Amino acid sequence: MKLLKPLIVSGLTIFFLAYLLPTVSYMDWTTLALATVTLTLLNKIVRPILKILFLPINIVTLGLFSVILNVALLWLVTYLVPGFNIAAMTLFGVEFNNFFSLLIISAVIGLFQSFLGFLL
Repeated sequence: MKLLKPLIVSGLTIFFLAYLLPTVSYMDWTTLALATVTLTLLNKIVRPILKILFLPINIVTLGLFSVILNVALLWLVTYLVPGFNIAAMTLFGVEFNNFFSLLIISAVIGLFQSFLGFLL
């Protein structure tokens, strides 16, 4: 049950983001499931290890480096899962490159996951 709830929340988050934002896309339901499992496993296994390894940098930057870790993990999901893509976005007439697009999507994923986690 500890792994089922994050899987459901991540899957719903990716599904809603792909529906709402044209920059997030996946090919089919298998790709969505694979991206969900990959994102959940990276957040549950790799992220705590990276937080411990980069703790001195995170302390010096007053916690802002954790945002970079979130972006790196999201980029890793797009790299590992073929068919799952987050493209560069245009927001309010300003074109963002892939890094800032991943940064914005990462923040939106965090908001969606906290909201859906609260509901479930």
